Amino acid sequence: MKQLVRHTINRYGMIPEGTRVLCGLSGGADSVSLVLCLQELGYDICACHLNHGLRGAQADADEAFCKQLCADRGIPFYSEYCDANAAAEQKKLSIETAARELRYAFFVRCAQEFDAGRIATAHTADDNLETMLFHLIRGTGSAGLAGIPPVRGNIIRPLLAVERRQIEAYLNGHGQIWRTDATNLDDSCTRNKIRHHVIPALRDIEPSAARHALEAADLLRQDNACLDELAQPDGMQLDAQQLCRMPAALQSRRVRQLLERADVPMSEVSRKHIHAVCALAGKKRGSVSLPGRKNAVKRNGILWIEAAVEKPAPMAVQPEKLMRFGAYTIQITRKISDIHSSFKLYPISYATINLTNLRVRTWKRNDCMTLPGARGARSLKRLYAERGIAPALRDTCPVLCCGDNIIAAAEIGTDAAFCGNTGFFAVSLCGSSGLGGEKEI
Repeated sequence: MKQLVRHTINRYGMIPEGTRVLCGLSGGADSVSLVLCLQELGYDICACHLNHGLRGAQADADEAFCKQLCADRGIPFYSEYCDANAAAEQKKLSIETAARELRYAFFVRCAQEFDAGRIATAHTADDNLETMLFHLIRGTGSAGLAGIPPVRGNIIRPLLAVERRQIEAYLNGHGQIWRTDATNLDDSCTRNKIRHHVIPALRDIEPSAARHALEAADLLRQDNACLDELAQPDGMQLDAQQLCRMPAALQSRRVRQLLERADVPMSEVSRKHIHAVCALAGKKRGSVSLPGRKNAVKRNGILWIEAAVEKPAPMAVQPEKLMRFGAYTIQITRKISDIHSSFKLYPISYATINLTNLRVRTWKRNDCMTLPGARGARSLKRLYAERGIAPALRDTCPVLCCGDNIIAAAEIGTDAAFCGNTGFFAVSLCGSSGLGGEKEI
């Protein structure tokens, strides 16, 4: 095992001479063998442990085990507690994704504290095969099938060529115990099913399955590096027409890279999300909901990623006054000459509305409107769909009401009962009108 680890470190230039290495230590067999092996190979190491607050007393015992292991071997050690459940709820992420984000942020802080130039994680050949199979059944392209990279920035995986059975043999040979996370035995988790049932079946067919998967992943990474270079976006926006003209292989890569630049949690992005964003590029306008409370948005031929806008609260409208409603600037006015050219106008009849009872809100499930020339009322939901207004945008569009009656809806029009030419409901996206501010203008 030590020979494999030494070869992996040298092949990928993982640890420059004189560089201190921070090891992520969970207490499991993989991370314990990482610490022992790197120390035996003569590297300057330190270790850290993050208690995610998910398994109560068992997690506390893992932390104590790691602390004692490092004390016995004279390895600098630091541990910390966090609440992964609270972080997941706050950021609207899965527990696994939130825990991973917390863990890697913790690694970065510890590396700075220990002056470590590299962060070593204990991913193995088995982990790589599990990851490739997990991505395959979930739906992925060649990037997902490329498995776990040996080096990503200052993060290294020295055990990537080592199989789990080799690790256990190594630890048993040293008389070294390790901790077992009970959640890793639960087959309700997809990865655990792959680990306990699929990989053993593959090894029955081909004993070197994990090694061959590493070789395939290495070839795929080489191909991906070339294609990624060709697909590199110029900035944080994409020209939709240019994207549509690209070959499919480059198109999906360019979208993926745009999502990465916008800090969309890529572990939660599926092929379905990528295809939806690619399809959005061919539409006139719209949006696509993405993980991490992000939206892909297309307007005026440009595609970009933005944070999902919170649904604005209803508010009273004061005639003739510019007001901020979520992402929009709105105004009820008689004076068309005073309206900025960026505003979209919805003509209304002042005689039909109660100026003291005007409110603006977002749409509701049972909202209906009768547009001029239409035979009857139609649901606002259907009208939005017919005009290609994506669900994420519908929840932000202003709807002007007088009591329970809809006067006009942005992106749709004016209700026939309130049509006229004595006033206007003026609507503009904030920024388009040159107006800013968080409250009333």
